[in-house]
Amino acid sequence: MNLNSTKASPRPRGFTLVELLVVIGIIAVLIGILLPALSKAREQSKRTACLSNLRSLGNGFIMYANTYKDRLPNESPPGTINAALIQAWADDVMVAFNTNQVRSAAVFHCPADEDPIPASIATADPSLPNSALVSYNFYSLWWDSHYGPLLPRLHGKAPLAWDINGGGLPRSKDQNHGVKGGNVLFSDGHAEWEDAKLWEGHDKPYPGDEFYNRY
Repeated sequence: MNLNSTKASPRPRGFTLVELLVVIGIIAVLIGILLPALSKAREQSKRTACLSNLRSLGNGFIMYANTYKDRLPNESPPGTINAALIQAWADDVMVAFNTNQVRSAAVFHCPADEDPIPASIATADPSLPNSALVSYNFYSLWWDSHYGPLLPRLHGKAPLAWDINGGGLPRSKDQNHGVKGGNVLFSDGHAEWEDAKLWEGHDKPYPGDEFYNRY
């Protein structure tokens, strides 16, 4: 017997090409299953953060109304119905609204909005940086009275702020959450999702028309 002879150890077996392709295929299927779920979870997280922003704005509206005898932010002169003139008057009131009641420029930005988060609130022009209307529209701004609507007269039902063009079809760059709808803050302080089918046109949630300029 040759003591110097050694038994050859078996060579480690690697994956065959077929096995590698099967593993890659399984991984691809798992990714295909998980990606939509992750995308849905990410969008739901953005909707939730958006609702939180609107509730914070709602607290600001309540403080504003307590300070200004139930009135909401509006500095348009009586009889002003021109959108460009309303826009000019909206700048001052929204800057003051953020400074005195909201105190956080980021609250005006929906997490699903692709526009930059405002560093400060310097305007109400949605086409400019640092705008209070970067992501949300505000019901009280578009009334033609210098005084705007009184909060108690909205009976807790009227919308106060909402995702810009939340009901708009087809999809536009102004829509924060696509064409399915948008988040809405109501005058009782609660905020919730409203399906696009309920919106009054592409830019006003239900029941905005019921209260708009009724008094």
